[in-house]
Amino acid sequence: METLHREQDLPLSPADKALLRKHIQRELDEIREEVEETCKVASDVSPVPQQAYDETSTLLKRISHDIPMPDMMWLEDGGIGLEWRPGDGIVTMSLYGDNHVTFVAILGNQHEIAGTCPLSDSRILPSFLATLPLLFRQRM
Repeated sequence: METLHREQDLPLSPADKALLRKHIQRELDEIREEVEETCKVASDVSPVPQQAYDETSTLLKRISHDIPMPDMMWLEDGGIGLEWRPGDGIVTMSLYGDNHVTFVAILGNQHEIAGTCPLSDSRILPSFLATLPLLFRQRM
């Protein structure tokens, strides 16, 4: 996983912002290519709508830059998945182009967080995004 490091309270420099945008776009372009190639030969997978790519890009720009970039993958049911592995846990987010995000965090046997909310949610989603850096500080 690639990490863009910065001091926690300092904003990203313009060069780091450009690097982040390029990395996100490169990953999404690779996913798009894989999806298009697979959809040409397989009828049991769903294409990923453009809105899912756009939502993923926008969401990734909202996530704290002091955690690793997630592994990004396409989901055969027509979405884009993001995955982090802090320590022995796993955190996933799925986007399908419907203006919602589904998130799951499993941190050992006793801690599980799961939900679905609109990307425009002003309470749940920002709270979940704020926990990501904490998970990496505690679990690595």
